Amino acid sequence: MRPLIALLTLCACATAHAQERRWTLDECIARAYARNIEIKTQELSTEEKRIALSESRWGYAPDISVSNSYSLSTGRVLDPTTYEFVEQQTVGGNSTSVGANITVFNGMRNIYRLQRARLDLRSSLLAVEALRRDVRMNVTARYLEVLCAEETLRDVEQVVVELSMQEEKTARKVEAHKVTVADLLQIQSQLADAENDLLTARRAYDIARLDLCQLLELDDWASFRAAPPDGEELGGDGVADDPATLLDAAGALPEVEAARVGIDLARRDLQIARAAYWPTLSLSAGYGSSYSDARQRSFRNPDGTLRYEAYPFFAQYRDNASSYVSLSLSVPLFGRLVTRKNVQRQKLALRRAEYTLLAAEKRAAKEATQALLDARTAWGRYRGAQRYVAAAEEALRQVARKYDLGVASVADYNAALTAAVKARSQLLQARYEYLFKRRTLEYYRNE
Repeated sequence: MRPLIALLTLCACATAHAQERRWTLDECIARAYARNIEIKTQELSTEEKRIALSESRWGYAPDISVSNSYSLSTGRVLDPTTYEFVEQQTVGGNSTSVGANITVFNGMRNIYRLQRARLDLRSSLLAVEALRRDVRMNVTARYLEVLCAEETLRDVEQVVVELSMQEEKTARKVEAHKVTVADLLQIQSQLADAENDLLTARRAYDIARLDLCQLLELDDWASFRAAPPDGEELGGDGVADDPATLLDAAGALPEVEAARVGIDLARRDLQIARAAYWPTLSLSAGYGSSYSDARQRSFRNPDGTLRYEAYPFFAQYRDNASSYVSLSLSVPLFGRLVTRKNVQRQKLALRRAEYTLLAAEKRAAKEATQALLDARTAWGRYRGAQRYVAAAEEALRQVARKYDLGVASVADYNAALTAAVKARSQLLQARYEYLFKRRTLEYYRNE
């Protein structure tokens, strides 16, 4: 009954797995893009850079301001419209002004700042892309670990089923006095060891799913299932990438592009620092008027005498209106060598950015070359593991047949089974290692 129960359990698990939803790698990557905290944080920084770029564009616009004030004074008061003192009277006044100021020339700072803001936004976008690519590689690695752990679990379950069936056969042989009890004990020992391996495989599968679901921000990791990869990914003749083409593609990685943008940013900072040597020319214009209820309008009577009447609000505003235009020039003569030191500091920053680019290019070239070598090695291991499995499986089949006929011993069977299990494990490891190395090559191809 034991092998039958194990077989039914295995079939039930396989049926349940087939009916559950299975996540594809693309779905996992898309969810990680949408939920990853580091990506979201960097995207916020990108939005800040967009705001900074908009501010730089508006740096060419004039500053325009409107002001209005109302005052109420008593005692000896100065009339703001006539500049005469008024005694023992409460005076209410109102004034309004509109002013505008624009920088005509400031050493082209606004142009350099706009260019720098664009480069800064570009750098932030590249940082987001680099983060997304890192997340994609991490999710891919964890996803393949889940698939490898799942297949390992199925293989161990199959081994348990096979040993359970073999235990049943050996028990019948013992009853028929064809083999000794020692043979049965060896099979049972092998079965107990396989059951322990099954517990280890289940734990590894659960840990792999837990790690992946943490990357995906999924709480229900226990129900997560991964879809197996397309068989075409393991077809073909292995890795056929041209090293020169791969290195050219690696030179366009977001990390390398960000280093190139860093040089342009350092150059703009140097130009902004040098602009402080130039004079600043500003243009200002304004318009304003005022009102005072203490002011009266005088009229000459026909007999030559003067009469005074109230001066209406809008009439005063019309008559008191004034405007101005001014042009100011500020020439830096001596600023305690601050500008000179800033220029020297930015020159050093430019050299540092150039070194950063060289380091990034060398690192990308080295990692791309290593990825190509690793992928080729992984392909060779995978092909060798296939041959190893084919030979071990055939050896196990023949030894099992001989054991059933009583020609081979239980030790021979256990040795063949151990070799077959080892071969399957190596094939699984080699298969998913090769799949991951292929995905790594896609990273350096900048795909």
